[in-house]
Amino acid sequence: MAKWKFLNNIFYKRTVQSWLMILFVWPAIPFLVVTLCFFIFSYFPWPVTFDIDPPILGENKEELIILIHGKGDNPESWPNGFAKELEETILTDTQQVVTVDWNPYSTNIFRTANNARRIGHQLGDALAENKQLKKVHLIAHSAGSFMAYGFCETLKQYSTDLFVHTTYLDPLGPYSGFQWHYGTQNFGSCADISDAYIDIHDNVPGSNVPVEHTHTFDVSALRILNKKYQGTAHMWPVQYYRDAVLSGQLPFWEPGEEVLGRYPRQHQTVFEER
Repeated sequence: MAKWKFLNNIFYKRTVQSWLMILFVWPAIPFLVVTLCFFIFSYFPWPVTFDIDPPILGENKEELIILIHGKGDNPESWPNGFAKELEETILTDTQQVVTVDWNPYSTNIFRTANNARRIGHQLGDALAENKQLKKVHLIAHSAGSFMAYGFCETLKQYSTDLFVHTTYLDPLGPYSGFQWHYGTQNFGSCADISDAYIDIHDNVPGSNVPVEHTHTFDVSALRILNKKYQGTAHMWPVQYYRDAVLSGQLPFWEPGEEVLGRYPRQHQTVFEER
């Protein structure tokens, strides 16, 4: 008898409201708590400042080219080599190229995009003090694209007259794991001109789709045609861009009105196999 009384109190005397709480609200609490913890971990602004030296502009330099590596990489992966090649074959007396080493802040998948954007803000603040600077060209790969975006945001806040060109090489799309399409919807929006290069066979989120505020070049087919290339689809846009610049075949290195008219924003050019 006591058993039936206990069951009656547990099951039959509960209201519809209490059953809804038990079935739907209580099970969701652990999920919401974990999600909130991940959200705070991903977006909380720490460290307050990053231990990274800002670019130092040389005397009589008017244009700065900044090369930014991606998640878990370092300048030795491609920026240093590309910078040296640019200095030896491409740059004029008024141009300067630098690389950014943000490896210590690029390893955590949940913090990488947030860190990159905030580093861009911090370094952009310092760079904006150079009144002789007339143009900045930001070239970034993967998660480093958020740093290029942060640079651009800050530089344009200081001076709308400063010409900013952003180039995105297989850019990462999600912002700290939550805003899934942030990169593809925002990259290029603050720049005077912007171009992107993607490989549709890459499985990194956001890296295989057009970037809204750029002219996007789909170079996937060219990787298949290049029998010498042995790297990944994610690194192919870096290799393509590097080769095209050094060979003088890249329209967007210093594009004029004719090139900008032929390759407008919010459009895509697909290179096909021949």
